Amino acid sequence: MTADWRVLDLPEVVALAGRAARRIADGYEDTLTMEYDDARQEALIILATKPDMVNECLADSNLGLGVLYHRLYLDLTDRVKTEAKRRIRHTSYEAACDAAERGRV
Repeated sequence: MTADWRVLDLPEVVALAGRAARRIADGYEDTLTMEYDDARQEALIILATKPDMVNECLADSNLGLGVLYHRLYLDLTDRVKTEAKRRIRHTSYEAACDAAERGRV
């Protein structure tokens, strides 16, 4: 997978990444799975690593920014779900300490 960071020279593409990141961060804020800054960074990486998708949407007026936003949102959702599954499988240090203390009481 080759990145083409030039797609991020387009202000409308960067703004779209911010909107998708905000939607992801707001939608998953209860679980603390992904904060806005992390989601935005992931969105920019997705766009840079899928320059053909970006260029296709921008070149075709039937697709445009709306389809690009939708595709980006789906890709971000996949990444968030993967991260959420990974977090569920791990016990935090605090949770492990709490469980240990409860076992001693």
